[in-house]
Amino acid sequence: MKKFAKIFSVFVLGLFPGLALAVEGGMGAYLLGSRDSFAGIVPGPGSYLSFDLVSTRGNIDGLSLAGLPIRADSDLSVTFAKLSYTYVPNAELWGGQPAFNLTVPYVFDATLDYTGITPPFVGVPISDSTSGLSDITLTSLVGWHDKKWHYSAAFSVFAPTGSYEKATVDIPNRTISALNTGKNIWSFQPVFAATYFDPASGFEFSGAASLLFSTRNSATDYQNAPALNLEASLLQHTKSGWAFGATGYAYSQIGDDSGAGAEATRAALGAESLSGRVFGLGPILTYSGATFLGQEASFKLKYYKEFGAKRRFESDVLWMNMALTF
Repeated sequence: MKKFAKIFSVFVLGLFPGLALAVEGGMGAYLLGSRDSFAGIVPGPGSYLSFDLVSTRGNIDGLSLAGLPIRADSDLSVTFAKLSYTYVPNAELWGGQPAFNLTVPYVFDATLDYTGITPPFVGVPISDSTSGLSDITLTSLVGWHDKKWHYSAAFSVFAPTGSYEKATVDIPNRTISALNTGKNIWSFQPVFAATYFDPASGFEFSGAASLLFSTRNSATDYQNAPALNLEASLLQHTKSGWAFGATGYAYSQIGDDSGAGAEATRAALGAESLSGRVFGLGPILTYSGATFLGQEASFKLKYYKEFGAKRRFESDVLWMNMALTF
């Protein structure tokens, strides 16, 4: 079981720092759904490398991008990758196994499309796109094991390493520049996760709860309210190495956004509150026991269909992962 969990748990150690679209912008620093199979397990000593390729498509009716309020129904498509390295030392901390993770994301393409509904862009198709390095994440973890139960506590820091500029509007050419690959804020996320896994039956349940806190965006004077993230997965593992099941999440802000930027957005959108929420659910398929480049490898494919969104993008998310154990 230890070897089995060691391979799979690298999936959840690479925590994603999102594109530069926070709740100020329709998405948060943390990519929902990052913690799924074996979320509560920290593997044994060693080095782990994980590669993710993610494609999302979603829409939102009213948002603020880099200080620019947009009242129109907007569509966003993003394709990005992230490379995560996890080091697990041969040491003990608080009776558990410590670990450290570095995640570096790169946005290949992010495109925003909408049709203007306010002067001077009424009826004008607007499109904006960007690409480049996004905000990196540093995570410290400690994991504990108790027979079939496994627990972990983590703390992630999302650093503003991606590029960021306030939105600009070119009225003569009827264009905007509002998308960024960085968020211009620091975010912090304490996490607790647990996994129940029965090697005999192959049944697994994993869940994680986290809170996301962010600093004020100095460029737009926008302060995102804290957000609660709940994630869970049910999987049936087989002796052949395949596992299949369902995975999902719930997101809700605690309180409302504040600052002059939030007040301006609230007024421009005619909204009483900017507090966001969203839910996601979909299938997950994993395979362990493979070999790639002479190393133990595992693969994962999952899909999330979001629903019940409020003041956030509601998206379809296709996610592929490969993890290597060294």
